[in-house]
Amino acid sequence: MPLLRGQRLEPLTMKDVDIAMTRIQRAITPSPMLSIEPLNLYLKHVIYTKAESLQPSGSFKLRGAYNKIASIQKQQEKASVITASSGNHALSVSLSARWLGQHAIVVVPESAPMIKKDMCRALGAEVIEHGLTYDDAYLLAQSLAEKGDANYVHPVADTDVVAGQGTIALEIIEQLPDVEQVVIPIGGGGLASGISFVMKTIKPNVKIVGVQPEGSSAFYESFKKGRLVELREVNTIADGLSCKKIEPYLLDMISRWVDDVVLVGEAAIKHAIRTGLLYGKLLLEGAGATSLAAVLEDLLDLKMKTVIIASGSNIDKQLFTDVINERL
Repeated sequence: MPLLRGQRLEPLTMKDVDIAMTRIQRAITPSPMLSIEPLNLYLKHVIYTKAESLQPSGSFKLRGAYNKIASIQKQQEKASVITASSGNHALSVSLSARWLGQHAIVVVPESAPMIKKDMCRALGAEVIEHGLTYDDAYLLAQSLAEKGDANYVHPVADTDVVAGQGTIALEIIEQLPDVEQVVIPIGGGGLASGISFVMKTIKPNVKIVGVQPEGSSAFYESFKKGRLVELREVNTIADGLSCKKIEPYLLDMISRWVDDVVLVGEAAIKHAIRTGLLYGKLLLEGAGATSLAAVLEDLLDLKMKTVIIASGSNIDKQLFTDVINERL
C-alpha cells in the first residue's frame, strides 16, 4: 500500500529516538516508575510499573503523536492532521494538535469508549464515528487523507510515531538501570516495536515479553506461525489492543526484538483492572491492564527484575462499573 501523506516508513534508528526525546521533553515529563508495596505483597513478588497511564492524555500514545505532529509542523508551520484510532491515539493526536496549534480530524469506530470520543471533541478535534472496529475507521481515514490535504498520523506504522514510543525505554534504563525484563501490551505493535528496539540496542540481554488478549491475538498467531496472520474477528474488553492484523513494518521489528508473546483471557484482564486499582492504586483500562494480567496468570519469570508497562487509563465508565461490581 502506498504511503499516505506525511507518513514515514524508514528503518528506525537511535537518532530518530534521540530526536523524539528532545521534542517530547518540551511538553511531556517522564512517567513515574512505581514499585507499589501493597501490590508487591499481593503478588508475593516485587515488580515495577511504568505508569504511562498517568500521561496527560491517559496513555503512552501521547509520545508518538506529539513527536509526529511536531515533525510535521517543522516542515509545515500550519497543517491539518488526520488519523484513525480506537480511542487513545485519537485522544493523543487531539491533545498534541491543540498544543501545537494544528487542526485535527480523528476517525474512531462506533465501539470506542464514549469517554475517549467526548474528550477528543472537548480538545477541539473534529470527530467522525465510523464502523465497528479500528480497521473500519482506518479505511475511511485513509480515503479522507487521499482526497484531502491533511497529513496522516498513523497510530503505529510510522517511524516518528514508533520513535516516540521508544523514548519509554530510555526512561526505563535511566530509572531502573538493572532492569532484566520488560512486559509490553501488543495491539498494533508500535509500543512494543519502539521499546524493544531501544532496549535491545542499549541492553541486549533484557528480556522483552509481549502480551495480547486471547480475543485479539494477531501478533501471537503471526509470531508462532512465522508469517502474517489476519484474524476474522476480534473480541476483547482491551479495546486499545483490538486489531485484526499487524502492519508488516512492525511485524518485522517485533519478530526481531521481542523474545516471547503470551496470551491472557478476558477474566484475567478484569482481575488485573480490579487488582491494579485496589492494590496498585492505578486506574487501568483493559489494554493497560494486560501486562499485570500476565503477572497474575503466572506467565512470567518474576525472578528477573521486571517492569510492566501500564499503557493507559481511559476505561469506559460502564465497563469499569461492570468489572468492579462483577461477582467473583
